[in-house]
Order: sequence, then structure tokens, then C-alpha cells
Amino acid sequence: MLGKLIKFSVLTLLAYLLQVTTVDSIALWGVAPNIALALISIVTVALGRKYTFVMSMVIGYCLEIMVPALDYINLILYPVAAMLAALAFSDKTERKLEEERTRGKKRLQLNAHLRAPLAALLSILLFEGIHMGYISLSGVELDSGHWRRALIDVGYTTLLSAVLQFPIRWWLGTYKLKKAR
Repeated sequence: MLGKLIKFSVLTLLAYLLQVTTVDSIALWGVAPNIALALISIVTVALGRKYTFVMSMVIGYCLEIMVPALDYINLILYPVAAMLAALAFSDKTERKLEEERTRGKKRLQLNAHLRAPLAALLSILLFEGIHMGYISLSGVELDSGHWRRALIDVGYTTLLSAVLQFPIRWWLGTYKLKKAR
């Protein structure tokens, strides 16, 4: 348990540090991905909603303190975007699956390797949508350049999540089988 908490803490710190230091150096066509949301989406599927909430709150809080853009936008937007994705794509508990089976609902869970990029896609779409709305409400007329950059960010962040999920899930130990009791 302590090892899992230490790995989670290191991953949270790494997500924040990568977001504030290296995103500009890996930008494509002048658009940097949102590494923090990509890593949060991987944690959503690998560890669950509680870890997602803590990680998104810590990253949003740190970004709000160290790199303020708009008043409280990071503090609010990171947890909201991450938790909406977690509602849709995090693992269901065995109890929830059993309740659905007894009610006759046959719902299949997608493969975890599909859910991580989908969680990133939902999170970054919400993130970019709110930013585009804010830009529009501040009096700037949205043109094709704004939409192009937003779509590149959505695709890049989703792709980053799809690629990074394999080493991160391995490092977190989610591929190891639990021993039978």
C-alpha cells in the first residue's frame, strides 16, 4: 500500500513538472499537449476515481499557484474535467457490476487500453471547449486558427495518453495479477 502511494505521489509530481517545464519543447505546429490531463486519464483507468480526484486537485492547485492564467480556472477545471471522465471511464467495482447483473442490465466495460485515451479525449475536449468559450466571451472572434490549435491539442493529448499508458500502468503494477487467497 505504501509503495502504491509513493508511486502515485511521484507520478503526480512528475505530471505537474512535465506540464510546466517540457510541454513547450515537445510542441507540434506550435501546439503543446496537456501532459497533466493525459496522465490523469491514465490514473483514472489504472487506479480509480479517488486517485483521480486527488491527482487532479493537486495538479490544478499547483498550476493555479505557480502558473496562473485566469483566476481559479486551473483549480476548478482540472478536477471537473478529470472527474467527468472518471464517471464515464473508470473501472466499476464488483459490487456495481453485480447490481447491474441482478437488475438485468448487460453493460460491458471497454478494454482498459481503450478507456484511457477515451478519458483523455473527454477531459481535453471539455478543457478546450471551456477555453474556447472563455476566449469567445472575452470578445475575441474565433477563427479557423483557434479551432485548428484546439483540435491539434485534443488529438495530441489523446495520442500521448494512448502511448504513455503502457509504461505507466506497468510501473504502477496494474498488470500484475493479485494472488488468490
